[in-house]
Amino acid sequence: MKIAFSYNASRRHVTEKYLSDTLAPGSAIHFDLDLFRPNISVLRLLEIARSHDQVPDAFAHLVHTPGLPSDLTLAPVPTVSLDIDSFGWTASRIRWSMLFDYVFVWHKSFVPLYQAAGHPKVFALPHAVDLNLFSRGDSKTARPLDLGWIGEFGYGHYARRRRIIESLATRFKMNDFRKRYTKEETAEVYRQCKIVVNVSRDDFPSEANMRCYEGMAGGALLITGIPTELTEWGFCAGTHFVGWRNEQEIPDLVDYYLRHEKEASEISRAGQELTLSNFTFQRCRDEMTSVLEENRRQFFSPARSWPAGDVCLTYLEYYYRYQLLDAALEEFTKLRNVSPRAYYRGLPMVLKTIRHVLGRGLF
Repeated sequence: MKIAFSYNASRRHVTEKYLSDTLAPGSAIHFDLDLFRPNISVLRLLEIARSHDQVPDAFAHLVHTPGLPSDLTLAPVPTVSLDIDSFGWTASRIRWSMLFDYVFVWHKSFVPLYQAAGHPKVFALPHAVDLNLFSRGDSKTARPLDLGWIGEFGYGHYARRRRIIESLATRFKMNDFRKRYTKEETAEVYRQCKIVVNVSRDDFPSEANMRCYEGMAGGALLITGIPTELTEWGFCAGTHFVGWRNEQEIPDLVDYYLRHEKEASEISRAGQELTLSNFTFQRCRDEMTSVLEENRRQFFSPARSWPAGDVCLTYLEYYYRYQLLDAALEEFTKLRNVSPRAYYRGLPMVLKTIRHVLGRGLF
């Protein structure tokens, strides 16, 4: 199966990248919307693909980037929403999902919300690891580092993370946690550390992010906040990972498991086995393509049968959220022609977009 992926390279999510990387050579077609208008028609993108003798069986878009191809409801191939961080702007994301035939989310608990809103094809995929970078023998390698940490610090919702990791670095031997790592380097760091402490986002503390899976896959003991989404995927605290409930107990947990190597090894080995068996991007790829193959060339997008005004308003909300003024104005112009009622409903979003964009230009 060939799948076309569209995204903005400047805001590309690593999960989508690693997932598309697992497709066989020639099976992934890439469109970087940074190189096009943010609202380029999906019909135009498919035309470009055909001109290069590439005909995709499905078109997948990474939601939560500053671009959304227009005409999704007219696409001659099934469309797929890759909705990775569903906890942000959830109500808006649910509305945007209606433009797509299939929706894949990375948080199981959000699936019922999309279904309740009326989307018939919503599926959950976990964060995962590249099986080619890890092996079950990793748990037996020498581990000179007490702790390993790789991740973001630069946003407001990571304040607690920064505080905890910086404090741990003064007490335990760690890698350079401020450095950016390739996925190959990430695997190597986690193979060299005894423990990985995970601190999820302040605004979604239960998230089981890639760090959890990569740490366990590398054979390190994962210590992460609880409650955690890991339990929704079949992991058990005390069996596959260790949980912390408040940040004050983290240093003591690290110290305890550094001194009790046998206990730490048993937990890390169980976590590694489950991760490498069930939580790989290769397995996620197979699950996604299996879903698409099951109803090949069928369309399920609720918006394909919507009035044109409702479709335009959904697009307009996306462009408003990302302050894409030109795209918002184009969509607003369409609204004037298709639905006067929807036109007035869209006016506040256009005015806010203009205000935001002009405000940015003054500073």
